[in-house]
Amino acid sequence: MRAVVVEAPGGPDVLTLAELPEPTPDVQQIVVAVEAAGVNPVDVGNRMDNSWAGLECPYVVGYEFAGTVADVNGCDTDLSVGDPVWGVLPARGTRWGAYAERVAVDVSHVAPRPTRLDAVSAAVLPLAGGTAIQTLRRLDLPAGAWLLVYGASGGVGHLLTQLAAARGINVVAVSGPAYRTGLLDLGARLWLDRAESPSPAAAVTERLGQPIDAAVDLVGGQLVDAQAYVRPGGQLATIVDLAGDFDVAIDRNLTIHGVLLAPDRQLLDDLSAAVEAGVRPIVRGSYPLAEASVAHERMEAGGVGGKLAIVTR
Repeated sequence: MRAVVVEAPGGPDVLTLAELPEPTPDVQQIVVAVEAAGVNPVDVGNRMDNSWAGLECPYVVGYEFAGTVADVNGCDTDLSVGDPVWGVLPARGTRWGAYAERVAVDVSHVAPRPTRLDAVSAAVLPLAGGTAIQTLRRLDLPAGAWLLVYGASGGVGHLLTQLAAARGINVVAVSGPAYRTGLLDLGARLWLDRAESPSPAAAVTERLGQPIDAAVDLVGGQLVDAQAYVRPGGQLATIVDLAGDFDVAIDRNLTIHGVLLAPDRQLLDDLSAAVEAGVRPIVRGSYPLAEASVAHERMEAGGVGGKLAIVTR
């Protein structure tokens, strides 16, 4: 089968299209014929440095995918060969990822994909959408709460904005000005230009006349400032590395959540329900396997404003 292989970590040019043996599934795994795979910042990170995910060279990056069942491998499952599915692979230890024509995946990490989505739209949802769902689960905010989202236009951010708004949460979206209208259309209650103020958290609390209930950092380095503007007993969440002085968070009794996706079937089913309710990804481009390096270059350039995909056909 064809796959995009990393022989040694490095820049986008290390992504090389190669022939690999068909995957050999473990006892609890099935094989999926991949139609499309989502491209995420973590893919770029793993391509550059394989140590965080514990990957042995050579390896294939990519965590989220959509395709059809190629082999159920004798697993006890409601899935059959030929069924359209989507899924997500574990963040650590996944050596043979989704940038490939076939992938072996734990049967509990794959589910029927929503009929309302084509393969590309489905492929870009499990990791980003699942992360957004698990972030909101951890925050457990009631309707009417004010949530500040840094990086609201990104892959996770534009989905989190939709999911939070659907729960009646007041989202304050921080992004570049090109995404203002789009984020308001997705349900954000307020929008802030990330470059307009040195402290979006200060700006929104001044506008509201009250502290916010929670802040989510999807880009990195934002929570140190935000902590002073979250109400006492409020919450902070991040999906990126946490660094800096959080004495203010301690003094204000804030809860800090670090969120790393934990895939399971229920998460995919919850995401399917969100799709049925109207949640949709914004797909900004798709690339064949042979152009995976181009997709990574675009990701690293920033400002995607949605999701990118790799397609196998």
